[in-house]
Amino acid sequence: MKKSDFDIHFDNAFATLNQTRFQDWFARMASRVYGTDFELIKAGGRSGDKKSDGRIISTQTVFQCYAPESPKTFAEQAKAKIADSFPEVLSYWPKLSEWVLVHNNVEGLPTSASDKLEELRKEYPALKISTACRSFLKDELHDKLSMQKMIDVYPSASLNFNEVQMAHIRPLLKKIVEARSVEPDPTNFGDIPDESKLDFNRLSPDSKYDIRRARPHIDVVDRYIAGMPNPQNASIIQAEMRAKYIELKEFGYDPDEILGKLLFFCGGGETATVSAAAYVIVAYYLDACDIFENVPQVAPC
Repeated sequence: MKKSDFDIHFDNAFATLNQTRFQDWFARMASRVYGTDFELIKAGGRSGDKKSDGRIISTQTVFQCYAPESPKTFAEQAKAKIADSFPEVLSYWPKLSEWVLVHNNVEGLPTSASDKLEELRKEYPALKISTACRSFLKDELHDKLSMQKMIDVYPSASLNFNEVQMAHIRPLLKKIVEARSVEPDPTNFGDIPDESKLDFNRLSPDSKYDIRRARPHIDVVDRYIAGMPNPQNASIIQAEMRAKYIELKEFGYDPDEILGKLLFFCGGGETATVSAAAYVIVAYYLDACDIFENVPQVAPC
């Protein structure tokens, strides 16, 4: 892998992460670029997060993230978000030299937010007030990460689905067959997969991204199942996957936790390639409608 291979992971993170996930992504990059000079602030106690999602100690720079789910919300609420930080942020950080609003709106600031920033710049002339968006996150943080630090920030980048071959799929599926705990239902063939199923099951952006990356490779599973000498094994694997999913759901795990435990159930974790193979298996049975919930069909009018 080379550093430019991680650009797609940056693009996905910027396009899909919002609210606390966006803040966490920003903090992961900043802490690795600035090292011990970056101090992460988490909300807690009566002071909350002290109007800061992290700061650079040496320059007395405070970052405040604002990444709502939609551009409409950003346009409507950005001014209020900016106003909410002042003057309290100065009481928490009396030596503050720069305040930076880090946001996810590529279309820029609405005029109301821009006017508010100008108002604050006049009110606090000694304080540098700035905004940062995609170019700052890419040029000043993402691009300055080393290869190892990029893997730390984007752990799923190590999953190389192009390396997944029959030799990786075979032992994982064989293990499921050998450890079967339920009898298969030969009449259950699943339904046609629905692309909106990922959204319906409330999987996180990171989980949806990795499943979509795995999908182009599910033909490896299909070819292995089609070539198994004992046709009943296909039904055994299907039943085991479904039973494991139901068990995890009944235990009350959330969708991402269920996904993680299904990957472990399939044998993922030993190496990056084996983990990628486990993702391919899960993607196959998700599309076959054996795991996770299907989108309810709306009756025609």
